[in-house]
Amino acid sequence: MSEVATLYGIRSIRASCISAFLVGGTSILILRWLKYQRLQSKIRQKKMKEDDVIDKCLKQLHDKEQDAAIILEKDAKEIILALQRGELDLQSVLDAFLLKACAVTKKYNCVTSVMSSAEKNLKTLEQANASEMPLFGLPVSLKESFKTQGMDSTIGLSQYIGKPELEDAVLVKVLRHCGAVPFVKTNLPQLMLSFSSCNPIYGETSNPHKLGFTPGGSSAGEGSLIGAGGSLLGFGTDIAGSIRQPAHMCGICGFKPTMNRLSKQGLQGSLPGQTLISATLGPMARDVETLVLAMKTLLCPTMFKLDPSVPPMLFNTEVYTTKRKLCIGFYTDDGYNKPIPAVQRAVKKAKQALELAGHKLIPFQVPKIDEAMRIFTAAVYGDGGKMTLNRLKGEVEEPRLKSLYRKWRMPSVFRWIITFYLSLKSPRIAKDFLLHGGESCTVDRLWKLECEAAKYKKDFFDLWESKEVELDGIICPPFPVVAGPYKHFENMTALMSYTALYNLVNCPAGVLPVTKVTQADIDQLHDFSGHYGDAWDANVKDACRQSVGMPVGVQCVAKPWQDEMCLKIMREIELGLGNI
Repeated sequence: MSEVATLYGIRSIRASCISAFLVGGTSILILRWLKYQRLQSKIRQKKMKEDDVIDKCLKQLHDKEQDAAIILEKDAKEIILALQRGELDLQSVLDAFLLKACAVTKKYNCVTSVMSSAEKNLKTLEQANASEMPLFGLPVSLKESFKTQGMDSTIGLSQYIGKPELEDAVLVKVLRHCGAVPFVKTNLPQLMLSFSSCNPIYGETSNPHKLGFTPGGSSAGEGSLIGAGGSLLGFGTDIAGSIRQPAHMCGICGFKPTMNRLSKQGLQGSLPGQTLISATLGPMARDVETLVLAMKTLLCPTMFKLDPSVPPMLFNTEVYTTKRKLCIGFYTDDGYNKPIPAVQRAVKKAKQALELAGHKLIPFQVPKIDEAMRIFTAAVYGDGGKMTLNRLKGEVEEPRLKSLYRKWRMPSVFRWIITFYLSLKSPRIAKDFLLHGGESCTVDRLWKLECEAAKYKKDFFDLWESKEVELDGIICPPFPVVAGPYKHFENMTALMSYTALYNLVNCPAGVLPVTKVTQADIDQLHDFSGHYGDAWDANVKDACRQSVGMPVGVQCVAKPWQDEMCLKIMREIELGLGNI
């Protein structure tokens, strides 16, 4: 009887344990579900709040469409001059761009929020000396990552909702000091580590030339808003092409200055602490002259005082306005990712425009581009994604970026197995996959990487200087593809060699529109093949099959700290295209 009781007792204990385990497991799942629902509710409320402000603006301003249309036809310089002369009033200009920005975001989802501080700005400007403010009254848009007093800078993370910034970023302070009126903030991908355009809070932004096509990223909202006519001047950030790629895909101009030429203080960063490849901020506009106006204005004593780490270098007008004929290198293919025919044609067209203006163009070949990509990827993902994964704890993860997040979460043993398998099909994809894991995340490796980056920069500029004639700059593709359906732009590394190179070697680089994709360009894709014959090459070919009519840009590059020369080359192309 005692044995039976004992057996019964054991079974009872076992049943109790199983029951407790099941109850406990179920409780954990329920708690996680409830937490997730609260998080989703928080996100929905944030989006609804910002959308309500946008809807309110549209309702209040709908009867001003006729007046707005006249203002929106002007360029930035015309508007500033008209405001300084009193031919336009500040409120009418702000209303015109608010109306347009709110209208286009209903279609393309490019604006995240309207800045209530804009009205306060106008009151300050009414008492100011307009002639002393080079951006007097000009509405300016900002990427959501720029910190502005009283507003959230979420970069697609719910943890930053309801945590308004205490002060403006330095660049925003300088813009206000120079008379500009920051009026909206624009969309970006979660954590800004992608060329896509979506995040769980604000959703996905569309290309202004075709719904369902990407505008690029990570300055996606800026590219879409300016391309749709909702802003004349905006600011984005660029760590691997995040200004230049949206400019190329949205048919506008974008400029990445030399690192630290403009102050970065007050940015919500994607990789805080990572300094080998550091994000640079810069202007985006419809024309090169507006980029120049922005750089001339911002490179001022006020910025140098607010951020003493920025070299006190004023805009060099002499370099920008030089009349001498330039010597410019060019290439249509870097050997890593072969551009589609339309992109190569754009470089050739820009070359023709420069030659017609009397400039000399000579071939240039990028040295060891696969080595540059290895160094770049190893630097950006040197911690194996640990910081990013820590920031994602308890967050709603953007579905389009989960393949990237999975690379970082993968155990080392699986990473090596998959790397071996991938190496049988494509060595470059295998190498990239391994680098996303950070390899051995040690100080020794980091210092070694710094040495490798320094050596590559030396080799690159040695080649630059080895030409028979001194090169003033280089023109080349900005990206191997043009805008296409979203799904083709989720893998960052596969596409960034043309832009990331100039972050690595710290050259100023800009993009301007040159042409549009033709049916003849698409027909040539039938016989198109890349350099490796792998999945990345296939993606380049497939991404653009439906892209007739999409904008195509060219990238212009100058040596570090020669930002004015880069802008000069961009302007020469812009002017020369009118003669072709």
